[in-house]
Formats: sequence, C-alpha cells, structure tokens
Amino acid sequence: MIPNTRRHLTLFYSTMIGLILLIMAISFYFVLSDVIHRDESHNLESAARKAIDEWLNISPQDADELQERQQADHKMEWEYLQSDQFAVMTDAAWRIAAQYPGTDNPLLSPSFRKQLDAHPDQSYFHISRSSGNGKSVYAVLRVSAGDEARHILLIGEDVTKQEALLQEMKLVLIAITLLLLAVATFTGYIFAGRAMVPINQAFTRQQKFTAYASHELRTPLSVLQLAVDILEEEEGKLSSVHQKVLQDMKDEIQRMNRLTEQLLTLARNDSPLQYTIREPFNLQHSLSFAAARMQLVAAEKNLLLQFNIENPEEAFTCTGDSEQIDQVLYILLDNAIKYSFAGDTITLGIYHNDNGTASLFIQDTGCGIPEADIPHLFERFFRVDQARTREHGGTGLGLAIAYEIVNRHGGRIVVNSTLHQGSTFTVILPETKRSPRQLL
Repeated sequence: MIPNTRRHLTLFYSTMIGLILLIMAISFYFVLSDVIHRDESHNLESAARKAIDEWLNISPQDADELQERQQADHKMEWEYLQSDQFAVMTDAAWRIAAQYPGTDNPLLSPSFRKQLDAHPDQSYFHISRSSGNGKSVYAVLRVSAGDEARHILLIGEDVTKQEALLQEMKLVLIAITLLLLAVATFTGYIFAGRAMVPINQAFTRQQKFTAYASHELRTPLSVLQLAVDILEEEEGKLSSVHQKVLQDMKDEIQRMNRLTEQLLTLARNDSPLQYTIREPFNLQHSLSFAAARMQLVAAEKNLLLQFNIENPEEAFTCTGDSEQIDQVLYILLDNAIKYSFAGDTITLGIYHNDNGTASLFIQDTGCGIPEADIPHLFERFFRVDQARTREHGGTGLGLAIAYEIVNRHGGRIVVNSTLHQGSTFTVILPETKRSPRQLL
C-alpha cells in the first residue's frame, strides 16, 4: 500500500508539473510566433504603403505609356524594399505593370500563382516553394493599389530563416520540457518518499501492533476455549440459563479466534516481506475443494451447491499460491451460505475469458447487497448490516482478505448484486499460458 501511495503521489506531482511546463512552453512558442509574424506583417505593410504612394505619384501620361509598354518597373524605384523582399504590380488578368527584382521573382512562378489564386480573399498568408536548396517559405501581402485600373500590389518577403527558427525553438522547448519533467518526476519521487516516512512509520507500528496483539490473544483465547470445553462436559448439570450463557461464550470465543486469525492474515499480507508462492495449479480443483469443505455447512442450512463449469475436462491453470486462492473461495462461499435462505441454490462456476483470464463465480439467491454498499465491500471492518453480521459471526475482514489475495495474484473481484434477489462474486485471475502439448 505504501509503495502504491508513493507512486500515486509522484504521478500526481508529475502530472501537475507537466501540465504547467506544457502550458508555459506552448504559451512561449505562440508568443514568439506571434511576435515574428507581426514583425513580418509590419515590414510588408510599411513597404506596401510606400510602393502604393510611389505608384500613385507616377503621372497619368507616364502611366499610360508604362501601361502600353508594361514596363512601369523602370519608373518604380523600389528603394524601400529589403534584399529579401520582392514585389509585383499586376492587374486582375496577371498582366505585369511593375516588378522587383526584374529577374527571378518568386511571385511570377506558376506554382506561386496557383497558391495565390487559391486564396483570392486573403490579404496576408504564407506560401512555400521547393527548390534545389530545399523548401523556402515566403510571407505575402496582397493589397489594392487604389488606382483606376484596379492594379493589385503583391509584396513578399523570404521568411525561411524565421520559420526555421520557430521549428528549432519548438524542438528546443519540447526537449527542455521533457528534461524538466524528468527532473521534476525524480524530485517528486524523492519528496514523496520523504513525505511518506512518517506515514510508513505509523503504518509499520500499526502492523506490528496487529501482529503482536493477535499473537498475544491466542493464548488467553486458547485457555478460554479449554475452559468452555470442560464446562461442556458438565453441560447436563447446568441450568438452561447457564447453558445459554455457555453457548454464547463459546460462540464469542470462536468469533474472537476467527478475528485473530484474520488479523494475522492481514498483517502478513501487508508486510513487504510476505512471499507468495508462484506455482501452477488448477482453478477447477480449488473450486471443488472449497465446495467440499463447505458441503456440510450448506447441508445444515438446507442449501444446494451446484456446479456450472464451461468445460469440465479442460484445465483452468493459474500460477500462484493455491492455498490462498482456496481461502478466497472459502470466504466467498461462506458468505454466500450465511446470507442465503433455506432451500436456496448456490451456483459455483468457472469459464475462460477472451483476454487470457479465467473467471470463477459464486452466485447465490439470498438477501443481496444494497447498491450504495457495494463500493465499500472490500474495506476492512466494513459490514453491510452490523446486527446481522454479528449474528452470523462476521468480522468485516473476510472480503478485505480476499481482495488482498486476489490483488497479489494480479486479478480482481467483481460484484453484481440486487437487493432481495441475490449476489454474484466473480474472481478474475490471469491464466497460465498453455503449451501446445497441454492443448492436445
């Protein structure tokens, strides 16, 4: 339990720190990306304003002449453009009125024109182009020149380096986030271990107390049991009142003996030094053994035990401690008998699952369990009905022991119950892989 709690704390701390680091990294990346793109947009908008002003300042006579010759670039100076910027002044039919530079203008390539035509209503966008040197990225601004001929100004800038910087920054942020998360996880594991020290000490003291108390109670309980056995030999000489008291004493001593045994079992299960035997055994034999042990108890209450096995001749092999699994089935079958009514039928069965596990179930038609109590069934000392549980000699530890044992074997217990109709306890355990020879 303590290692699981430490792992859960570490996982919680790591998840919270990871979310914080992730939010910070994403925020930083988007802020950096926004700053770079705003700077690109600002540069293009500034250049576009100067280009439009220069275009509109050309005299109408010169403009007519330039339109006829389609060589307005000889009159456009483009002095405000940077070396990595380029521009095109064109009409709707893509007749070029001016351009910069005069040669090798990316905006004049057919692939660029296709991408530009794919965004007819967009004024600012990024366009990529593959070349022999790799992939280049351009930021393009499209604005109207505002003249009578309705020319369109396209101004672009090579932003390949900026985009490469963003990609590198993304990789750096991912690496830093993972590194910090690893450091935070390791640190959280250390701190969680320190935080668990007083809890571990308290749990160890409680565990030792439970074990010592159970051992110490055995001796006086044995003395009391012996005294009751001696008195039973003279039971015929006692009055009815004294016989009733003697029977009550006997029942309480038996209940105390069961309680001490169960406490010792829990103390052993809680111990990290507790070793579980790992050897293959047949689950069908365990089910038959538990039924044989409880056959007389069921007969005394006029209950019928019946089997429902999927393939009686097939082996249901599990690896673990067969005696502990026998104890689990004994606990579940004992509960089914206690809370069933005379004349009821208790069904025991086993079947294979598709995921490599086997299910053992014990189904009764007794009083059932309230739905609100089902999640608490495997808590220690929890009892659905205090008065009835004490009447049946229960301690509230049996199901907790069964849960611990099944958990140690890598399985789980599933409960389905309807009040006043009965309950079904299903133990799901991983099966041992069978060799081809075993399957024959």
